[in-house]
Amino acid sequence: MKHQLHFLREVRQALLTGFSYSTVRACVASLVFALLAINCGPPPQGQFHVPETAIAAAEKNVTQQAKRNQAVSLPENAVVHLRERPYVRNAFRESPNANSRGGLDDFYARTRGKVQHAAIISNCSLDVLKAFIAKGWVPIVRIQFSQGNSEILPLARYSDHSSEVFFQNPVSLSERRLSYKDFETTWTTSSRNKCVLITPQQLSDLDVQRVLGRYLPKEAFQQISVRSR
Repeated sequence: MKHQLHFLREVRQALLTGFSYSTVRACVASLVFALLAINCGPPPQGQFHVPETAIAAAEKNVTQQAKRNQAVSLPENAVVHLRERPYVRNAFRESPNANSRGGLDDFYARTRGKVQHAAIISNCSLDVLKAFIAKGWVPIVRIQFSQGNSEILPLARYSDHSSEVFFQNPVSLSERRLSYKDFETTWTTSSRNKCVLITPQQLSDLDVQRVLGRYLPKEAFQQISVRSR
C-alpha cells in the first residue's frame, strides 16, 4: 500500500510539473491494472472450466450407462435343422406318448437311456423359446393342433414376418405351423409353458441364463427354472 501511495504522489507531482496529459493517463491506467491484479488474483481459466479427470470420469459413466441401456433383441427369424441334430432325433426313435398324465415331464424321464443330456425348463415364454432357437437349441413342447390330438414335437423355426412358429417331425423332417397366437394358447394349456432341451452338454441354470441374456432383458426370464441331467 505504501508503494501505491508513493506512486500516486508521483502522478500528482507530474501533473503539477507539467507532464503531458497522455503520459499521466497511461500511468493511471497502469495503476488501475496493478490494483486489479493485486486484489483479484490471476485471471480465471474460464467460467465453466472442469478438470480433465472429471471429464474423463463423466465420459466413462455415460459410456457404461449406454452399454447397460443397449437394447438386446431377438433376430426376426431363426431356424435349427434337425438333420444336423442327431442327439435330438434319438429321443424320437419311438413316438412319444403325448397324452400321458405327466406330459413333458414323462417325456423328459423317458429320454433317459436314449439321450445323454436333457433339461426341462419351466415358466417359459414364447420369447424364451425363440431365444433358444436363435442359440441353436431346439425346444421340445407339447401342443394341440386343430384336430384335437396332443403331440410332442420340436419347435425348429420361427418367423416374425409371418408371426408363425414351425414344428418339425424328427423322423420325416416334415413341417407344421401355427400362428404365434394359436401356439401360445395351446402351449399354455398343454405344456404349462414348459419345454425340454436336448443338448450335447449338460445345462446348468447359469448356462441357460447366459444364453437368454444375449437376446432378452433380464426381467424376461427371471422366473424360469431349470432341471437337467
